[in-house]
Amino acid sequence: MEEVKMSTSVNSSTSTLSSLSAKTGMAGLVSGLDTESLVESLTSTNRSKIEKQQQSIQKLEWKQESYRNVSKALKEFQSKYLDVLSSTNFRGAKLFNTIKASTTSSKLGVSTTSGAAAGTIKITNVKQLATSQTISSATGVTQSLTGTSDVDEAGLLADISADGSKSFLLNLDGKVRTVTLDADFAAAVGTDGFETAMQDKIDSVFGKKSDNSSIIDVTLSAGKLGFSSDGSQLTVNSLSSGTLTKLGLTDGQTDRLTTTKTLADLSSSLGVPLAGDDFNFSINGKDFSFKSTDSLAAVMSKVNAGGAGVTMAYSSITDKFSLTATETGSGENISLTETTGNLMDALGLSGAGSQTEYGQNAELEVNGVAIVRSSNNIEVNGVKIELKDTTAIDEELVINLSTDTTDLKETIKSFVEDYNNLLDMMNGLVKEKADKSYTPLTEAQKGEMSDKEVESWEKKAKAGLLQNDSALKTITSKMQTMIYGSAVKGGITLFNMGISSSGYTENGKLKIDEEKLQTALETRGDEIKDLFTTEKTGLANQLNTIIDSAAKTSGVKGTRGSLIELAGYESTLSNTENNITETITRTNKSITKLKEILKNQETYYWGKFSALETALQQLNSQSAMITSFGSSS
Repeated sequence: MEEVKMSTSVNSSTSTLSSLSAKTGMAGLVSGLDTESLVESLTSTNRSKIEKQQQSIQKLEWKQESYRNVSKALKEFQSKYLDVLSSTNFRGAKLFNTIKASTTSSKLGVSTTSGAAAGTIKITNVKQLATSQTISSATGVTQSLTGTSDVDEAGLLADISADGSKSFLLNLDGKVRTVTLDADFAAAVGTDGFETAMQDKIDSVFGKKSDNSSIIDVTLSAGKLGFSSDGSQLTVNSLSSGTLTKLGLTDGQTDRLTTTKTLADLSSSLGVPLAGDDFNFSINGKDFSFKSTDSLAAVMSKVNAGGAGVTMAYSSITDKFSLTATETGSGENISLTETTGNLMDALGLSGAGSQTEYGQNAELEVNGVAIVRSSNNIEVNGVKIELKDTTAIDEELVINLSTDTTDLKETIKSFVEDYNNLLDMMNGLVKEKADKSYTPLTEAQKGEMSDKEVESWEKKAKAGLLQNDSALKTITSKMQTMIYGSAVKGGITLFNMGISSSGYTENGKLKIDEEKLQTALETRGDEIKDLFTTEKTGLANQLNTIIDSAAKTSGVKGTRGSLIELAGYESTLSNTENNITETITRTNKSITKLKEILKNQETYYWGKFSALETALQQLNSQSAMITSFGSSS
């Protein structure tokens, strides 16, 4: 009953295009005519043209949406099963590797490639692991935190006596404490000496280690005061005026480098000051150039990203720089040449201030055969092995290799299921019948219906829009022909794997004989791999080509997939560069012209009826005048 009500409503004479221009003139005030209805009737032909054009646009938008849904489904299938980055990529040999490796040893990491076979591998006598060559600073590169002038003991004690106390700040790895030199300190200097008094003061501020030794060591050598702490950075800062000066220290003096500072700012802190403003050097044939205005952090970043095969680092714990080769193994893997300036020398990476530790190869036995490798990542009989530690004498590391087809079988079943869903989707659209009695609703028609009625109506109006669509039929035909015909010469077919047609009525869908598939996976694994992965002719590669021909969004217009050329795809250039959008644009321009014509027609007819009303009003006035004359005589 609801459908009949809807049909009556939609086809009623009241469901016409609403007036598109302002109503001008008199509306039957004198004649009694229904001017608005008459104008609508006289312009009905043009109104009908506009409505048909609008309905045409609505159908095109619905078709575009359907095409894009198909494109999305194709691309999702492609991304899942045919993309090289996918873990279920049927185009790559890795997926078809049914040999699984396992070991109980934490000293090995193992995985297999397609070349692995069932069995065991025994690793023994891992004498040494492969290491990298390293060039590092032989000693700390920063000047120690020692006074640049002698301690003015008398002057300091006089200041303490006059002011009561003098203070400075001492920073230990970010922990800042105030060191106050007061009368008690002055008294301790008199009895124990300056060095002991200062050590006791620092110990009271920062505490001591568990063995009762000092965290920060104080020295007084040749009249100069020094602070040091193994593995830590110390910095002094001024607090009371003149205190650091009398201690022979300077504000901000530190025994470690701040990498964010420029080379020029750091020069005076280095044990070997920098010479000049330009610094050029090469590492393994890669040239590097810096200015004194560059920061130390920029130097390290550029070297590390420069493709020289090294990693440059600075340790604030040891106050040393290092260059470590990214390539492991013995031999000269770092070649450093300094051509301008002395930056590498000042950082302890070249010259007498540097030390080199050469890399070594991994040495081990595999199945009783001694081998040497430059890397800890080796491959043996299709098995990738990561060496993590050396072994004890007579220690045996066993790698077990066994066939496990479970994951591949489940992936193939998922592939077939999703392939069938694709065909179902496209065949459903192609075979869906249209009901011509349900056309797109006009705004006026929607206004006469409930939201539920509109939704139900539009669902029926959308049905069959792609009935017998040639683009979709071409795609499904290519997919079915390829699936049934694919086979590597002399190899296996899908049928041999237990995958066959579900029958004529299923429109190309596939079914699986799981027992037959299991047998094929266990006995003909290499042939199955070739069936899917062989370049160009492999089933997966052919299927990828077919999907590309339909849903490829990259490239310029005219080189994209057939569905993309037809309907485009969101968030790509094709969103507007497609046949349907271009047709909609042309149709909208046509509607604009028709609306202008309609507006002119309405204005014309309203003018005529207004003139009629004016004329009738004048006749009525004249008639009334004549009547009044007759009455007076």
